[in-house]
Amino acid sequence: MKQTKQHILIVDDELEIRKIIQEILSDEGYSTATASSAEDARNQVRSRKPDLVFLDIWMPGEDGISLLKDWKDQPETDFSVVMISGHATIETAIEATKLGAKDFIEKPVSIEKLLAAAEGALPQKIKGEDVFSHLIQNTQPFSKRLEGLEQEMIKNKIFVMQSEEGQEKVAWARALHLKHYSEVGEFKQLQIKQKETSIEQERKDVFETLEDQKNATIFIENIKNLFEENKAPVSKKLIACTHNRPIKIFVSATDTNEISFLEEKNIAVLDISPLRNTLKEVPQILDTTIKFFVERDGHDYRRVSLASQNMLSKYQWPGNLRQLVDLAQALLSRKDKEIVNVDEIQEIITLQGPSGNILIENNLLSLSMKEAKKLFERAYLTRQLELVGGKISELSRRVDMERTNLYRKLQSLDIEYKKKKKPTS
Repeated sequence: MKQTKQHILIVDDELEIRKIIQEILSDEGYSTATASSAEDARNQVRSRKPDLVFLDIWMPGEDGISLLKDWKDQPETDFSVVMISGHATIETAIEATKLGAKDFIEKPVSIEKLLAAAEGALPQKIKGEDVFSHLIQNTQPFSKRLEGLEQEMIKNKIFVMQSEEGQEKVAWARALHLKHYSEVGEFKQLQIKQKETSIEQERKDVFETLEDQKNATIFIENIKNLFEENKAPVSKKLIACTHNRPIKIFVSATDTNEISFLEEKNIAVLDISPLRNTLKEVPQILDTTIKFFVERDGHDYRRVSLASQNMLSKYQWPGNLRQLVDLAQALLSRKDKEIVNVDEIQEIITLQGPSGNILIENNLLSLSMKEAKKLFERAYLTRQLELVGGKISELSRRVDMERTNLYRKLQSLDIEYKKKKKPTS
């Protein structure tokens, strides 16, 4: 089930920069090669066609812009190019963009910008390899719904996707893209963040991206961030991008206020039902999830007991499909028993909490290590305290922490607990 690594060529006359970029990209799992000049780059491309080239603008002899022009005129060099430079002018950046460069990053190159540029410029090879797309295509309740949605994809160009949190709208869009375009075309995900740019610039970037696509499926998150008061121009422009072109646009929405602007024809609203609407099939979905991770990651298979299946078929799944996937991964991380029993599932579900998010909040990656550790400890001890009914002695044994240290930890994390009152004399 593993995908072939995407191949990236790094072209720069400075050895240290080549080595740094190559090391970062290799650590991220990409196949890499380097070239120190335009001629060296041509030889590398003839030897193995890359999926992406990071191309320095200023090099001795032939510069990057000249090489980019040469590549643009050759149909066999239809790979993505990201330009890099330490002292380029705005005019140079504009020229590179006109010649087909996907992005432009400045030296010194930061890891974040490098990886973001690679992710944005590389073609997305959709083969159903992520667990959510796999489940949607290979479990009966989801695949049946997928067939119905595919009919809408044939008839329409723009789709508004609505679902509860955790039903993974982007995975449904990927699965529909795969069914409609097979392996032809590109699946691209756009997230409207609107942090560093103005609304006008964000709109410009989005529509330039849309107008540059063919045989593509575009999934747009947070589209409401593109709007101010008047939604009509954005709506009309979205429709114009699909006119007489093989392109499909999916818009993610959580409520009808976000989609009121999309009332024109050839726009379909796709509702993804919550997991609780398919409770009878939950044991089968969980088993398929477990087998996916067993095959992909080499885990030992674990069978879910009949009593556990009955319990899962009655649970309401507030975190939907993502909660079920988190549960499967938690079960496979425990290797002491082959059969999954009710107590084990109940413990994990309790740790997941009332919203179904396992232990930690969605903004974890934006925190420092110290903040993340505190967040984890607080969530972990809070849930464990609930499991033991507030009994500190039992909690001490359960988490293997001496009681005095445990009291200090609970106090430092602002976790409320019941202290036994001392008897009055």
